Amino acid sequence: MATIVNSKWMIRIETQIANRLPIDETISFNKASQWLITILSKNLIPYKIYNLGAGVKRIVTKDIDTCPCCKHKL
Repeated sequence: MATIVNSKWMIRIETQIANRLPIDETISFNKASQWLITILSKNLIPYKIYNLGAGVKRIVTKDIDTCPCCKHKL
């Protein structure tokens, strides 16, 4: 049984990339994070990955001034 990434989420992310909007996604599904990293790499968009633990990742394409875990200002 194949597991796929939600197509509505993929379209929203592709729209953000096309409009050059910043991306700040917290993802626990590995296939979704792999897809997002692949799309960002193909479009030559710099990004950072923060491992939050228990397989959860935060992927951002902007300079952040908040804690990657609790999202409070630094």
